Amino acid sequence: MACKQGVRESIEKSKEYYRKLKEYDPYRELWISLVKREIENGFDSLTKEEKIYFSVNVFDREVCNGGMDQFFWNSSGNFYAEVIEGLQLLNAENSLLLLKQAAKILFGEINPPKDRSLRWQALKEHSESLDSTNPDWSNELEKIDNKYYTDPDSLDELLTKFAEINGLVQPFKKS
Repeated sequence: MACKQGVRESIEKSKEYYRKLKEYDPYRELWISLVKREIENGFDSLTKEEKIYFSVNVFDREVCNGGMDQFFWNSSGNFYAEVIEGLQLLNAENSLLLLKQAAKILFGEINPPKDRSLRWQALKEHSESLDSTNPDWSNELEKIDNKYYTDPDSLDELLTKFAEINGLVQPFKKS
């Protein structure tokens, strides 16, 4: 009965997923290295290329996890300017446009503040109806998020190429 219901197949897929997690991945090692360095020494301790790779990855992970508003609400929003620069450099035009649209919805004509507490204040002031169950800005952000989720720029591929071209991943590759 378990085979007919697909349980056996599901178990095998799960085993394969966790087996692959144990395999060495130079990109995962690069990411871990950047996160540790950023935590220990601060964002400014990273090279320009590392900052771009780091900030765009943080942006992508935050948006995929909870949407554009999560990116701006969390400390990740501190990297807004770097994400803009990175998306421009990567020629990720669709992602860049969606990020700018989200920023305009949430902050109007001003750039999102780099300071998180100032961003929170601006976000709270922005919403025309925090008590409303479905404010207009939320509906607009949801549309933007849904467009972003289609990955119109193949951002992961662009970041992989960027890491290769700029030698970021090279120190983590095993021969």
